[in-house]
Amino acid sequence: MLWSKRNTGEASRLVVGLGIDLVELERVRRSLEQWGDRFLAKIMSAPEIARLPPPGPMRVEAVGFAIAGKEAASKAIGTGWSRGVFWRDVEVMLGSDRRIRLHGQALEVARHLGSQGECSLVLEAQDGLAVGEVHLFA
Repeated sequence: MLWSKRNTGEASRLVVGLGIDLVELERVRRSLEQWGDRFLAKIMSAPEIARLPPPGPMRVEAVGFAIAGKEAASKAIGTGWSRGVFWRDVEVMLGSDRRIRLHGQALEVARHLGSQGECSLVLEAQDGLAVGEVHLFA
């Protein structure tokens, strides 16, 4: 079993799924240049797109973070993008209170693992990569 305890003094939590992903930010930049809004609409909900920064380097990083978080969450529930789980079933909330919200089939799969969909999310950028880590809690 994996237990997670943050440095905030909160109690340990049972982790039923763990996912980690790396995304090349240069690849995200090229995808945004080539496909623009069509690319975003495929992987993000309208509210997620509306919360993105304007076009430019901050938008590239934000989309990279969203992709890394979504990929890590799909790994934490153990499906990847299969068994009826789609990109828009995983919502990444960026900003000062970064978090993941599961919807649809992603939430149903999490429930089968003994979770109500509550996750922790860590996002970092380093050396041209966006790194996402998701813990799915029981």
